[in-house]
Amino acid sequence: MMYLVLTAMLALNVSTEVLKSFITVNEAMETTNKNYVKKNEGIYAIFQQAYAANEAKVADQWQKAMQVREKTKGLYDYIQQTKHELIAMTEGISIEEAKQLHPSDIGKQDNYDDPTRFFMGATDVKKDGRAYILHDKIEEYRLFLQDLLGRDTSKVSLSPLNLNGEYRDASGAVVSWENFSFYHTIIVADLALLNRLQTTILNTESDVVSQLYSSVSEDDFKFDTISARIVPRSTNVVVGSDFEADIFVAAFDSKSKITATINGQTYEGESGSILYRVPANSVGEKTFSGTIDVPGTFGIRSYPFEYTYNVSEPIATVSADAMNVFYVGVDNPVSAMAGGIPDKDTRVEISEGTLTKTGSGTYIARVTKPGGTVEVRVYAKDGKTETLMGSKKFRIKRVPDPVARINGQESGVKQVDKNALLAAGGLVVEMKDFDFDLPGLKIASFNVQISRNQELTSVMPSDGNKFSQTIINNFQQCRRGNKIFFTDIVARMPDGNRSLNDIVVTIR
Repeated sequence: MMYLVLTAMLALNVSTEVLKSFITVNEAMETTNKNYVKKNEGIYAIFQQAYAANEAKVADQWQKAMQVREKTKGLYDYIQQTKHELIAMTEGISIEEAKQLHPSDIGKQDNYDDPTRFFMGATDVKKDGRAYILHDKIEEYRLFLQDLLGRDTSKVSLSPLNLNGEYRDASGAVVSWENFSFYHTIIVADLALLNRLQTTILNTESDVVSQLYSSVSEDDFKFDTISARIVPRSTNVVVGSDFEADIFVAAFDSKSKITATINGQTYEGESGSILYRVPANSVGEKTFSGTIDVPGTFGIRSYPFEYTYNVSEPIATVSADAMNVFYVGVDNPVSAMAGGIPDKDTRVEISEGTLTKTGSGTYIARVTKPGGTVEVRVYAKDGKTETLMGSKKFRIKRVPDPVARINGQESGVKQVDKNALLAAGGLVVEMKDFDFDLPGLKIASFNVQISRNQELTSVMPSDGNKFSQTIINNFQQCRRGNKIFFTDIVARMPDGNRSLNDIVVTIR
């Protein structure tokens, strides 16, 4: 807006204050461009890490990003050279001298005749001025990006690079972009405009490369942690048979090949799981442990696990239907029966907590104290006597923390559109990689603060999961780059309230 106001003032006598204002705008734009260059290099660095970690998956988009980098640098450098040549021609100095000359030291700051000849050429018919060449190069760059993005074009706006719109001069007559931008404009205004074009190009580069990177990770894991899971293929292991179990991660990338190291031996898997087989040669408690290694965007990540199972004589079977762990405060399904003994002639008990029968050989266990173990025992009844047929111990764990989300985003620093943020209406909470239903799980409260212009608003509390009207009103005032902090998030759980991780979003 300042640039447009200053341009309009050129119709008047150009004062020293106006010239200084142009130089101030020019300096601000140069600072913005330096910041954009650093930002874009950061995006490329993250992209390169992903390429090094998983070349097969990232190669196509990385190569496109390198093309964008090369094309952007070429256009940016051309505009930079144009600025130097403009100063050299106007001041009558060499290119090298022009590179060292600060705009405030230009002797002919209000000169518009030489800049007009430089940009518009000798005549309008020939169109041989630098403005026409610049127009063609920017249009070529826009079409290159449009072709490279293909179906993703709708996700990145290229309209700021489209110079083929309708432009009108002070009298209202339709003129070309070249005439509108560079005809009878003073040199300091031309420098500011060229810097603004560089800003637009760098901003577009940032959006395009970010979209290319985003398209690589669309199918990646969408959560912070991944827990190792073990599902036995048989819940009844007896001497002389094999113990078999599928060891896998709850979510996996079909393009990635996982491996596991179990008790010092390496196993390869497919379809996100690993088959582990070991002979059951003796009675007793057996333990195995290791790590599952999963190729991710930023390299190999290892997830440790440990599993304990019992090998017994073929008499009784006791197993948790979900896993070998009981969770506090939830219904833990258990199968418990004695081989060859009718269900009506068996009795099942738990060493701590409660056990409720739900069907033939099926029960619900409820426990209250995390950190220890609990034992489920199966007895055969014969008149007034009972015989212990078998038992199994289970570890007792606290229900893991749920995850708070907003507009699909969870803990960490994220980006979100303002409209999408308003449409979300509040926070939601869910359990990740947890097989039990938790009735009544919900957000109890949270606080919101907004960072605008390097200043932080006061804390805006919310009871429940919905945005208050005060929070909504403040969201509506947000602008691009503003940061919103969701802190002190509390979820209501079966065993009491839990404090969850903070969420930070940046308005884009």
